[in-house]
Amino acid sequence: MNFDSLKEQVTNLSLYDIKAGVRKVQNAVMNYTEMEAKVREATNNNPWGSSTTDMQEIANGTYN
Repeated sequence: MNFDSLKEQVTNLSLYDIKAGVRKVQNAVMNYTEMEAKVREATNNNPWGSSTTDMQEIANGTYN
């Protein structure tokens, strides 16, 4: 990979892409379970909501 290609890829990243990457690193560093990571993703402050698939998986993982 050359420098120009890398520069172009970094330039095309959005703030939400960067936040998602940071969130993945935090999940790994904090040793969150898969369900905890899903809840963190579902409750983030992105302008779009969580997918119905993710919400259903979270609901299936709860105990009532």
